[in-house]
Formats: sequence, structure tokens, C-alpha cells
Amino acid sequence: MFLKKIAKKTKEAIVASEAHSGFAKFWIVNAYKFALVLMGKMKSRKTSAYKIIEENIVPEKFADKRYVKKLYNEILFARFMYGIAVREYFVYDFEKLSHEGRKTFVTRSNKYQYYRMLNDQNYTPYFNMKTETYRKFKEFYGREVLCMYDETDYPKFVDFVQRHPKFIYKPADDYGGHGVEIYDSRDYASLETLFDLIIFNGFCVVEELIVQADEIARLHPQSVNTMRVVAYLSQSGETSIQWCFLRMGMGGSHTDNMSSGGLAAMVDPETGIIYSTGRDWKGDEHIFHPDTGIQLVGYQIPEWNNLRKMVSKLSKVIPQVRLVGWDLSYTTKGWVFVEGNARPQCVSAQITKYNGKLYLYQNMAKDFKNITL
Repeated sequence: MFLKKIAKKTKEAIVASEAHSGFAKFWIVNAYKFALVLMGKMKSRKTSAYKIIEENIVPEKFADKRYVKKLYNEILFARFMYGIAVREYFVYDFEKLSHEGRKTFVTRSNKYQYYRMLNDQNYTPYFNMKTETYRKFKEFYGREVLCMYDETDYPKFVDFVQRHPKFIYKPADDYGGHGVEIYDSRDYASLETLFDLIIFNGFCVVEELIVQADEIARLHPQSVNTMRVVAYLSQSGETSIQWCFLRMGMGGSHTDNMSSGGLAAMVDPETGIIYSTGRDWKGDEHIFHPDTGIQLVGYQIPEWNNLRKMVSKLSKVIPQVRLVGWDLSYTTKGWVFVEGNARPQCVSAQITKYNGKLYLYQNMAKDFKNITL
């Protein structure tokens, strides 16, 4: 424990010094490698990093061992100094950025201090468990939802399925679209069989399927395409949108998350107009949706003022959690709530070229504590 504290303090001091000369890089990288060896993580980290490197450079370059070794060392340095994940190095084009440019990015590691500051950890479980989320935000769902905990919920499940033979299932602690399934009860021998299959995996919610309005569904009909609106509730009680983007499925997937193969395009918080190309997790750009051919840049998101009003109301339900990524869907009934994330990812907001958003976090921190981290 004592050695860990010393190591942490030493790292913080080095990062604060902003050492980035060639000499500093040499010593930092080799010291970092030595630490990984001591922790028994060197082999696994290197294997994982090399796999991602191979995915992101042309085969000719990957065959050049000297080039790959140099690139790996540069990634290790960036991981130590800026807290990036290996994939972020490529997604954010870190190879082309100076030290000053790299410092502007929210990374996998540096964002958590802000979440701990801005969001009371006693209240974030309302967002981490979908069953609890529904209890707090029920009025905004605009559809029927059933929370299920154990075998005693079977009668309620039967009633629900009679009204909604086809429905969506979400594990209570799901994130990033993992574990989400669409079930059709008519494909099973009995409702009891289907119920046993679902409840076997623990707490969950089953939801009436969202019926998207054509204005959004036409972009990728197979998925529910959602708006991610990251908003901050200030000390004065004003809700301000920090950034927002439209997430769309791709390749016929029924989920729209980038981590599950979807793509995202940035939306102007004031007008609701898409102003960037669509980007997928690999960083590939799409002026037109690759499946439907619809132009993304310049696309107007419908009823934008109503979306902004809903976000303002949502932000005040649990004011102790000030920074939330709200997922909303535009349906035949208007905008409805999908879920909230008390640790919203910032990849989509920064994936457009050289577009670091750390200043937004710093501004929120300044508002909250009148300091800049």
C-alpha cells in the first residue's frame, strides 16, 4: 500500500511537470515498462496493444518491427502522461498532435476525477441499475416497462407479454448495449420457458418496443437511433448542454452504440442540426449513412426545442447527479427517455478531428467548486 502511494505521487508529479522532451520520453517509457514487469502485466498489455496497433495501421507498416516498437513506446508514453486507452491514441489522431494538443482531450483515465466531483456517488446507483432508473424517471418513458427481480414476477410477465408479444430485454446493470435482446414470445414453446430463460440472468427490465418516427428511423431502420445529450446542472440550477450526438446502428445491428458497431454524428446543441460527419469506433468518416445512403451532415433533428425542455426536466429529478448523458428517442409520440448515464463517454464528442473537450469538464469543475483542476 505504501509503495502504491509513492508510485501514485511520483506519477502525478511527472505528469504535472509536463515533461515531453525526447530525453523525458525515454526515461518515462522505460520506467513504465519496468513497473509493468514488476506487476506482471507487461506481456498482456503488450499483446493487447499490438493487436490494436495491427488493426489501425496498414500491413506494410505493421511488418516494420522498428516502426511498431517506436509506435508502441509512443503509446505507452501517451498512456502514462495523458491517460489514454490504446484505441484512443488512434481515434484521436494522437500521432499528429503536439503535447499542447494532446492535453486538451478527455481520456479514459482523466475523466473520473470530474465524475466523482460533480456527481454524488450516493445517488449514481439510480443510473447504474435500470430497475432503479425506471423507478425515478417513470413519467418520461412514454412506454410500458416491467422490472423483474425473481420468479414471483411471472404473473406480471404473462400480463405484459399478452400486450406486447415482441419486446426488448435489458439486464439491469447493462451498459453500452451489451446483453440487450429483442424477444418474440411466439418463438417459444411456452411463456414459462421464455421467463425462465430471462430471469436466469438476474434483475432486468423488459420494455415495450419503441416505435420511432420516420424522421429518425429512416437513417437506419433496424436500430433505435438515439440522441445522447450530455448536460450539466449548474450551481444556479440552470441546465446547459455540453455536447450531443446522434447514435445510429450500422450493418443491420439493432443497437446504436459505437462500441457495438454503430456510428455517431455531432449535433449542434442550439439548432439540432448535425454538423459533423458520422464516425465509427475505428475513426472512419461517413458523410452518408453507409447502409441507407442518407446524408448526415446538415440533417435536422425534429422537435429540437421539445428535446431541450425534456433534458431540463430530467436534470432536476436527481439534482445531486449534475453531469449526465441522457439517451432520448424520437417516436411517434414525440421524445421519450431511454436511459441516463452518470459517467457519459466522451469519445463521440472528440472523435471529429482534433476536437478535445477537456475544457468543458474544467469549466464545470470551476462552476462547482470555483476551482480549475
